[in-house]
Amino acid sequence: MVVIRFLFELAYHWNIILNQNVYCASSMCFHHSKFSSKMATLMRLGSSPGCLNFNRLKIQRISSLVSVHPGKFCDALQECTDTRDIKRGLQFHCQVIKLVGTGWLSLWNKLLNVYSRCGLMTYLFRVFNSMSERDIVSFNTVISGYTQRGLYSEALVVYSQIRTSGMVPNSISLSTMLKACASVTAIERIQQLHAEGLKCGLNLDKFVMSSLVDCYFKCKRLDEARVAFDEIDLLDIVSWNIMIAGYASNDCHEQALETFMHMLQAGMSCDSFTMTSILGACVQPNHLKLGKQLHAFAMKAGLASETPIGNALITMYSKCRDMNHASELFFRIYSANIISYTALIAGFIENGMNEDAVLFYHHMLDQGVKENEYTFASILKSFSSLSSLQQGRQVHARIVKSGFESDLLVENALIDAYSKCGSIMDAQTVFVGMINHDKVSYTTMIGALAQHGMGKEALELFEAMKVKGLHADDVTYLTILSACSHSGLVDKGLQIFQSMSKLHSVKPRREHYACIVDMLGRSGRLGEAEKFIKNVSVESDAYVWEALLGACRIHGDMELGIRSAKKAVELGQEKDAVHVLLSSIYAEKGMWEEKCKVRRKLEGNALRKEPGSSWLEV
Repeated sequence: MVVIRFLFELAYHWNIILNQNVYCASSMCFHHSKFSSKMATLMRLGSSPGCLNFNRLKIQRISSLVSVHPGKFCDALQECTDTRDIKRGLQFHCQVIKLVGTGWLSLWNKLLNVYSRCGLMTYLFRVFNSMSERDIVSFNTVISGYTQRGLYSEALVVYSQIRTSGMVPNSISLSTMLKACASVTAIERIQQLHAEGLKCGLNLDKFVMSSLVDCYFKCKRLDEARVAFDEIDLLDIVSWNIMIAGYASNDCHEQALETFMHMLQAGMSCDSFTMTSILGACVQPNHLKLGKQLHAFAMKAGLASETPIGNALITMYSKCRDMNHASELFFRIYSANIISYTALIAGFIENGMNEDAVLFYHHMLDQGVKENEYTFASILKSFSSLSSLQQGRQVHARIVKSGFESDLLVENALIDAYSKCGSIMDAQTVFVGMINHDKVSYTTMIGALAQHGMGKEALELFEAMKVKGLHADDVTYLTILSACSHSGLVDKGLQIFQSMSKLHSVKPRREHYACIVDMLGRSGRLGEAEKFIKNVSVESDAYVWEALLGACRIHGDMELGIRSAKKAVELGQEKDAVHVLLSSIYAEKGMWEEKCKVRRKLEGNALRKEPGSSWLEV
């Protein structure tokens, strides 16, 4: 009767006809008194039993399965799973209770899979708990369902029940749980699963070990990933590909290339995933020669004509600052898709060619190609760089029309675009209207508030982020420190900087140190800024001395400014900004001869100040 109650609750939200179907099934499965009680409920809701003749035809069709062997239900339930047909799945659930009862474990596992794939987690849990007999497939189905829906804690609870039920996890159990742990960066749990897999002898299972390597990479544990990779007895192409992709995604490009060479030396053949992964390791202009060699290698292997390889090559040439080859390659792709268009648009933007990105975007629309979430996120960057608020709003309208207004990636891009176009109100409207927020959402909004001089509001949002349970990363801390710097909240900024490493284990980078120097310098605490540089042992970093030089320029401290400039130049910071700031200090003090010397040095080193520019949208 519990299942019929499930159906009643669900059917009430669908339609009254389905209610009658369910209760007709109920009349076949249970006493007529119970059926009459439910029918009375329907009558009170205003439903007429007059349409039951039509529903009896449905029930007769379902009831024709009575004479069918229960094993035949498996095919029907699998069809419900494949088509996500939950209505038929619920009908078959009734028949399983009537005809099969608690037997036929494989049939109940199929039913679990229907609820898992259709996302009915409550029904999945109740059916699982009501099963008198379970096997490892039952547990794996429930764990997989929870993992796919992001319910990782629930998945962990079910996994822990495997041992208490006297069973041993298999390769599917471990690989599914590893995926769940990687999603929440539960490194300790991953290490426990690693040990458990070795104890069960699953180090011989390439599927499990490859999943383990992938988990360690996602948690940025490169050494552990290497150890797990070395523990694999028989390496296949999937194992090698995960290793190469893992290094590339963690910006370990040299290790990715070395692994690729070792794979070739081991006699393994490349596939398209190998090529897309290794091309992802060519991300600097000095990698262009190697990228061209890989391009030639792909052509020789007969892979260059594949669209995914072409897309990866466009991205590679874009990152290596060779947009001519990237553009030519796009028009050589036999069947360009939305990924191809998005890759070239992103390439134009990354290389500062925003006008070309906009022109190509309009060309894409003229070809009838519809944007996806990545296209929208990319083109919004272009309009934000051009400070084109009107065109940004037009893209926002297309986003709503296309149904991507609730996509987290797109919403974060909208916040950034509106902020950089000067409309903080629109940025706040998008943020407040978001259903879900992630770390990027808060970081982007904090940066937007900081950019508009709203330091106190940025601090309030930073605190709200922590209350929500989202952990700030190094980018978030840099953003909030910048907000404190531009709003004169020095003491609060110093407090956040101290808690950054001591309480939250986020290691400061050179940008964080420079931000603190800038914060102290802006408030006129120049001596304290110089002392800070010496105390934290960043004297050998030209970046912080340049920040101090900028503060000396603001407050006219010539002596400290000269020292800072000399330090920056000694440490290799031969940028035009250092010389321009120093010459400005000399000019403000009326030391014209020294100013001319700096200017001549600037010209002699072929350095020049980039002229500023401004424009209006018309």
